[in-house]
Amino acid sequence: MIRLERWKQLVIGLLVVLFLGMGYLFYQKEPEQRMMDEFVMEPEEVTPTTTPERMELVVYVTGAVESPNVYTVPEGARVGDVLSLAVLTDEADPEQLNLAQLLVDGVKIIVPKKGETPISQDSPSPEVETNGVHVNSATKEELMTVPGIGPAKAEAILNHLKANGPFKTYEALGDVKGFGEKTLESMKPYLLVP
Repeated sequence: MIRLERWKQLVIGLLVVLFLGMGYLFYQKEPEQRMMDEFVMEPEEVTPTTTPERMELVVYVTGAVESPNVYTVPEGARVGDVLSLAVLTDEADPEQLNLAQLLVDGVKIIVPKKGETPISQDSPSPEVETNGVHVNSATKEELMTVPGIGPAKAEAILNHLKANGPFKTYEALGDVKGFGEKTLESMKPYLLVP
């Protein structure tokens, strides 16, 4: 029995030494450094998206300007942009004009002199008048002034303009969702398409 006890003590002692030795080896070993693979990022070839061609607008500026003339400006230009080309005189009263108004092709802008009463002119304003609303430059609110156009139809027109560019003919409004032949016929006196 004594031999068996010694044998157990010897095995236990060896196991303890073995565990301590293994622990010492793990403790002394330096942590491995991980190697990261290098990735070479190649730039993707970017194909230019096709955007609708921008139209040019032709506008006649006269009145209190140094260079009354016909000017060609890019679509989206405003009254103030074309007046900077025509150069206002010292007598000009630009306060009578809406300098932030979007220009419409074929419009005539008459710059009044200080103290003059405003001259009736081909207004670049797309408000409803005898002329109607200029579809390509009107805001949602201006479109909604046309009888038969509510928020949904006005939004549909603006979305179509963003996606496809300006309308070239009145009949092209038929491509907009919700605009059938009868609708187009009833709105014709109110909507202008260059």
